[in-house]
Amino acid sequence: MKKILIPVDGSEYSEKAMKSGKELAEAFGSVVVLVHVKDVRFPLYPYEPGNVVDMGSTLQQLVDAAGTHSQNILDKSKAFFADMTDKVETIELEGDPANRLIKFVNENDDIDLIIMGSVGISGGIQSFILGSVTNKVLHHIKKPVLVVR
Repeated sequence: MKKILIPVDGSEYSEKAMKSGKELAEAFGSVVVLVHVKDVRFPLYPYEPGNVVDMGSTLQQLVDAAGTHSQNILDKSKAFFADMTDKVETIELEGDPANRLIKFVNENDDIDLIIMGSVGISGGIQSFILGSVTNKVLHHIKKPVLVVR
């Protein structure tokens, strides 16, 4: 097992996936690829009717904030692997999290295993079932996936 991909989103389950990934990477001498998908889809009308808003600058502020948040998640996740920095890569993708992860994994043949949390940051009430991103990834890739609770 040469390369392990771990999608990270800052959630408790993401941290559990990193812990499992680190143990496996140390045991097998694997490279760890930490991936965060920056979701920049926003509601079309985020303000009350009648408000005058410069949507161009507002959307740019939202995109910039999402980028900063994404980088913070990747930095924090990489710090977890501080003792093996030469074997850790970080990648930021943009778009729908499930679709971007599926596309990335399917385009990178060198990934041997994906380790994901069972529920992501938006878990909430759905945490008793498999998270929607994890569920979609499980059903649309042809690589082994380890789901961590």
